[in-house]
Amino acid sequence: MIERMALYIAKSIKRANPEQTASVEVMQYSLIAIIGTGSAIFLSILFAAFLGTAAQTISVLVSFMTLRAFSGGFHFESAEKCALVSILGAVVIPLIPLSDTTTDILLTVALVLILLLAPKGKNQSRIFSRKHYPLLKLISLVIVTTNYWIGLPEVTISFLVQALSLLPLIWKGGETNEETR
Repeated sequence: MIERMALYIAKSIKRANPEQTASVEVMQYSLIAIIGTGSAIFLSILFAAFLGTAAQTISVLVSFMTLRAFSGGFHFESAEKCALVSILGAVVIPLIPLSDTTTDILLTVALVLILLLAPKGKNQSRIFSRKHYPLLKLISLVIVTTNYWIGLPEVTISFLVQALSLLPLIWKGGETNEETR
């Protein structure tokens, strides 16, 4: 649905100004990201508002997206799956209670996974050259360690979920960490 909507909009833009616009494919790709991310954020906050957890859901979204920008991670094959899983995670994660000890343990697990596996993914290899990977790893580690001082359980879980998305066993097509380095 998101892909079709993006294609329709891209074709409309191209028809309106064929000389000064990018290709339909380029516009569609960008629109998929905008529509998918925008709808996931909007719907997550909307559902969370009904549950009284909007602030925590915003924390989950910001922490997850910030870490993901530097560490990379698994991508779903469709924008719809990504949006649905993102909404589910952003709304459910704030409802999971954690003790301080559990928070520290899970944050340490996320930190170790980031240390061992980040950065990973096609976006990282397209945007950054291999020489930037140590810096991306360092930035990812700094992002995760900030929650030792902030101490938000929902941020810990979002960091853990993001770190788990780096695990090779969930990657299809045989992409490994070494291939993206």
